[in-house]
Amino acid sequence: MGRTLRKIHYWLTAFTLLTVAVVAVSGVLLTLRKDFAVLQPPAATAAAPGLPPVRLDRLLVAVRDVPGRGELGWRDIDRIDIRPRDGLAKVILEDRTEYQVDLHTAQLLQTGYRTSDLIETIHDFSILGGWGLYLLALPTGLALLVLWGTGAYLFLQPMLVRRRKRRARVAAGTR
Repeated sequence: MGRTLRKIHYWLTAFTLLTVAVVAVSGVLLTLRKDFAVLQPPAATAAAPGLPPVRLDRLLVAVRDVPGRGELGWRDIDRIDIRPRDGLAKVILEDRTEYQVDLHTAQLLQTGYRTSDLIETIHDFSILGGWGLYLLALPTGLALLVLWGTGAYLFLQPMLVRRRKRRARVAAGTR
């Protein structure tokens, strides 16, 4: 059984070498995204916390006031992340540009590029489309589970063998 598990472990390691490296590196970058502005813009400070009765079109107007963004429409917006506790809204465009707008004054506080969104699509292989999830992410995840199991067995097996031999020697009366 040990030889078969070593072969399975060996070949699955070869299969997962690149994909696990991509997941590991992008995972580390995602973990550190709030520590480095190049990965994700830091949150700006709004005039006051809380959620005022703000209209969403005021957020779009604030972003349209940026030079070169006058033709911006709702179709260009990927999502709006409203942070009531911080009193700001993050308007994130399809091109991954983030605009932070004060919810009380509708003033643009900060602009930045969200590299972390690109890293996230690399991390889960969705950058390749739907097939990336099913042909890379899913098999890699399953292979990692098998690698974990076979690796645990291969790690514990020598200890179990030594324990069995020790018990056999004690039972035989020798040390």
